[in-house]
Amino acid sequence: MGNGNHGLRIFDDNGSLLIEVGPYVVDEVQGFGAAVGGVASTWAQAEINLYCLFAVLLNTTPELAEAALKKHGTAKKATDEARRIAADKLTGTELQSVTEALDALDAVRLLRNRVQHDTWALKAADKNLLYRVHRDQYLAFALRLLDVQQLDGTPAVDEAIRKAMSFAGEISEGYSVSEIERIARDIDAVSKLLLKAMFTIRISQIKASS
Repeated sequence: MGNGNHGLRIFDDNGSLLIEVGPYVVDEVQGFGAAVGGVASTWAQAEINLYCLFAVLLNTTPELAEAALKKHGTAKKATDEARRIAADKLTGTELQSVTEALDALDAVRLLRNRVQHDTWALKAADKNLLYRVHRDQYLAFALRLLDVQQLDGTPAVDEAIRKAMSFAGEISEGYSVSEIERIARDIDAVSKLLLKAMFTIRISQIKASS
């Protein structure tokens, strides 16, 4: 076990590297960093389209729409409020289009959050995948090691090695570059659904006011 580039490296009893955790490991799989960046950029566009849909659903002045968006600052809160407004104001195909878009956004949000908020691990036995490490997993491991440090001598070392090897085994959800790219495509598809719903609602509003 050791530190490298502000990450974590875990070795087996023979000194062979088992797993390495840290943001820099994305450079070890060609194209992985670019794929993660694609998830980030497509999600940013999806959020913008969500906020535009939210504003259209309010059908009010830009100033009031902006104030409402600030009140519901996160994409999750804006999604929940957009769903409530749509259920209150819309019917038929318009309501269905908004509901489908928001449901799809909720689904891809979970995937995006794992890619963007977790850190990555590289296993020596499989260098074609990177494995996500949730912060709770990392924290639990770190706290277990802190408990071990209260021990003295050989028992502490043996226990630290056992916990480290156990942690390496717990990290099991691997992603290939193509899987990360698929998440970005799924987010992009949802972004287009949001945009379509926004224009559908806005056109109906304009027709109703003319």
